[in-house]
Amino acid sequence: MYLHPAGDGIASPWINDHHLTWMVGAPVEDTVVAAQLITRGFVTRYPHVRILNSHFEAPEAPLPPSEAARRMWYDTVAHSSQAALRAAVQAVGADRLVLGSDFPYQGGEHYLDTVAHIERAGLGAAETRGILAGNAEALLGLA
Repeated sequence: MYLHPAGDGIASPWINDHHLTWMVGAPVEDTVVAAQLITRGFVTRYPHVRILNSHFEAPEAPLPPSEAARRMWYDTVAHSSQAALRAAVQAVGADRLVLGSDFPYQGGEHYLDTVAHIERAGLGAAETRGILAGNAEALLGLA
């Protein structure tokens, strides 16, 4: 099954009235459909159905999304997912990541693991130090 956005910006004026139909609306459509297939048990009831999620593009953007994304900062809340952390490093660079804990929404062992999962990620010492402190200092103009 191939999932592809309809291009209706999930019927949201916040998306459609600001020319974000494909850049924001399409990934949101894809995400909502994928989440519904998971949460409604489709992937459990039909384990042999292969599902392909589609692309992301922003043809009218002044910069390619990959370049524009490097102009922003991101926290590391990935619920201890090493794969997500490494993907973020690859996509935007370790210098654009700052420590995130999702406090007070995430507590207990998950909260305690917010630093340890970064230390276990196999990043270089400088990248790890940056994520844990230095990048936030640069972001806030303290470095």
